[in-house]
Amino acid sequence: MPLMADIEGSAREPLAAAEEARTAARKCSRCRLLGAVVALLVVASGVGVGIYFATRPLECEIALCSQVILPDGARSCTEARCGSCQEKYTASVDSKGGFCGLTCGLPHCAERVVAVRGADNFNDATAKLRCGECEQGWEFELDRKTLEPTGNCSFSCSAAQQQAGCAPRSCSEDGSCSRCRPGFRQAAALQGPSSCTKETAAASMNFYMYRAQSDVSYPPENCDLASAAGVMWYLHNEVVILCPRHYDITRILRYNVTVFNPASVFALRGGQFGHFVQFDYGQCTVPDCKANWWDKYGYMVGCQQQDSTMWKYDESYWYSLPGRCPSQKWNDKTAECIAQEAGGNCSSPDGTSTCTWHVEPAGEVSVDDLSGIKDLAAFCAAGNVEYDVKTDRGRGCSFWDDKLNATRNKERVMAMQRLFAKNYPTEDALAVPAPMCDGF
Repeated sequence: MPLMADIEGSAREPLAAAEEARTAARKCSRCRLLGAVVALLVVASGVGVGIYFATRPLECEIALCSQVILPDGARSCTEARCGSCQEKYTASVDSKGGFCGLTCGLPHCAERVVAVRGADNFNDATAKLRCGECEQGWEFELDRKTLEPTGNCSFSCSAAQQQAGCAPRSCSEDGSCSRCRPGFRQAAALQGPSSCTKETAAASMNFYMYRAQSDVSYPPENCDLASAAGVMWYLHNEVVILCPRHYDITRILRYNVTVFNPASVFALRGGQFGHFVQFDYGQCTVPDCKANWWDKYGYMVGCQQQDSTMWKYDESYWYSLPGRCPSQKWNDKTAECIAQEAGGNCSSPDGTSTCTWHVEPAGEVSVDDLSGIKDLAAFCAAGNVEYDVKTDRGRGCSFWDDKLNATRNKERVMAMQRLFAKNYPTEDALAVPAPMCDGF
């Protein structure tokens, strides 16, 4: 029987082990179930917290604001805006969000100006205020070095002051002006403020002329130059309408020019400029230039004004500079012709028939920089053009858009002058005003 007992004992051992395993499995299942429940509770609580914070209304404050407005779905107080600020403050926005800015009045500004965030009195805010629109008869003041707007307004010369020869941006409300255009001189009135008066005879004038040119260099003799507005008119109407540009124009050259025309020019009708003539390839293309003009009035510098009412470029002038042998093209100018037709170019103009003008280079700016183009070849290859006459817009460039907008054209001229001021800094970029174009 011991053997039977051993057998029974041996049989019970596996059964007991199996039972223990089943018991352990039941316990593990309960553990796993409990763990899953706990995990679900943790997740649920996390979601609940997330939902709470995601749906909880933002509590934002804006100093000096009595009504804070939050757009639907706002997640940050930087999206908050003020609906109503306290007295003397105006709702505004900067990179940090909404704020109430001190409302200030700049002299002769057509609108109230909001100071920057944190400015608590007018004096603190003054340096940071910028007028968006000046009153009628006033214009944006310019930094005389950079020609950038200062944010203030300055008096704009009246029609009477302009006619009297006052230089732009030199006029005062009392009728006076601190600077005259070439061809005029400062004159103190017997009573009242000083102004300008027209020269009573031919006079020496110093001012800038401009020329649009390719990378090829040649002297500005027997050719036509322009005023600042004149060269921009030329670019706008004849050059940037093609890509690549017409005549492969790449730059604007500036010249410091001295002009002193003969007395016979002034005697004709009291103007400082003579008759404008067109030059092509160094040759005067007006019929009988020598007999009709040079023999009668000397080698005069001519001036022609473009129609600003049509083309919307104020003070758009073209100048002609007759040099040696102006009757022939560049390659046909002989020594005999040069001896017979001396031209007016000389080192120190004195108003004699063959000494009427002198030029000195005064820098250049890139048309690419003006238009904001980095690679003209790639720009053109992409099908772009700076200005499309049909659409009155550029493709890939907006600088020349809206050609008949006088305000934008004035800004374009100023943009060119700012580039010169940047590339060739002086203490006063407004020190050389342009003369009146009074040619016949």
